Amino acid sequence: MSLRSPQIVSPTAGLLVVDGPTVEALVTQQDAIELAEAALRNTSNRVAHQDIRRTLDLPAADGACLSVMYASSGDRPLFGAKVLSVSPQNFQRGLPSHQGGVLLFEKEHGRPVALINGHAITGLRTPAASAVATRTLSRPDSGCLAMIGYGEQAARHIEAIALVRPISRVQVWGRDPQKAALFAEVQSRKGYPTTVYPTARQAVEGADIVCTVTSAKFPVLEGKWITDGTHINAVGASIASLKELDTDCVIRSSIWVDYMPMAMTSASDLFEPLADGRLDPTRIIGEIGATLNGEVRGRRDPSEITLYRSLGVPAQDIELANFIYQKAKDLGLGVKVSL
Repeated sequence: MSLRSPQIVSPTAGLLVVDGPTVEALVTQQDAIELAEAALRNTSNRVAHQDIRRTLDLPAADGACLSVMYASSGDRPLFGAKVLSVSPQNFQRGLPSHQGGVLLFEKEHGRPVALINGHAITGLRTPAASAVATRTLSRPDSGCLAMIGYGEQAARHIEAIALVRPISRVQVWGRDPQKAALFAEVQSRKGYPTTVYPTARQAVEGADIVCTVTSAKFPVLEGKWITDGTHINAVGASIASLKELDTDCVIRSSIWVDYMPMAMTSASDLFEPLADGRLDPTRIIGEIGATLNGEVRGRRDPSEITLYRSLGVPAQDIELANFIYQKAKDLGLGVKVSL
């Protein structure tokens, strides 16, 4: 009896590994804003094929989970998935809260071609999407930015939003006054005059734009504090167990989301008051990409309170990863390994 010869599997052409510093060197914040807009448009016109974030809760701490997001865009050559461990408690230890990578595949044969640092991609695309929403929904003369939170995303949001609006001052609040003071000092040295306030309410007073960038389990922003005409980017609560906004804040606002299926499963500050009748469904205008595409309205008048509820869209990660892969390949950057 003869044994069949084992099938010879051809090696892949190699997997390009791109680390965080290389990502940061390849992508400007302006690049990220343009790519985020493309992804948001493709989300709403369904050029991008994607699903909601899948998470596996971990017992380490509130909000700790394994997160998987995947997408393919009809106008990009590569599809893929971002896999991250999310550990909100890491912020207190000086470590990134989101760690992992984006794995890209080519469409013809499904061959894996790249693994790109996921923390760096998240760090770029999240504030970029907020900047797109701010440019679309806030008043053009908005000059005062309030930041609830003082972590990496807070710093990146200031930089991104200052590219789309004439920000002349920043007002910040965070749970640790010393860390908030250090954050304000660093931002002021960067050219963004920043003042620390003892309460969140004081920090948002008089602000044209408010960003919440925390991992809060309970609301840090109340609707009664918000003045007419304010634009809000609610960014930090990416899973249903976290909540940065109280119900009054949601009820007072006209609301846009990045991806409706994600909002209806992960944004508890929206789907809970919808379910019990406190939030009128007509307050949710639609996806921000639909506004960019001219399918739904944007800001109606200068006094309207606008809210962009950000969950993070898989298409944003894959749009940015396609850009990074091609640029790294063109410049001969990254490290190629075999699987």
